[in-house]
Amino acid sequence: MDCGDGLLNEVQGFINFTTSILRNFSGDDIRCLCRKCKNKKYLHADIITMHLLHKGFMEDYLCWYTHGEQSVRNESMVERMVNF
Repeated sequence: MDCGDGLLNEVQGFINFTTSILRNFSGDDIRCLCRKCKNKKYLHADIITMHLLHKGFMEDYLCWYTHGEQSVRNESMVERMVNF
């Protein structure tokens, strides 16, 4: 399966970010945000990587709030990101 460097980088970025925050863990597992699991299952990071590469990220989960990412509240910042 050729998933491309873009998706692989995005998945690796998510895994690196979420595993850097201790509160994201339940035992050795973190929430899987693939289209099938939808943040409802806790799985090992290696399994989540495969899920994300094969099934893709959940739709409309642009800010990883369940995984510790802070939402952008400043409208001018949001506008700059949209126009980037």
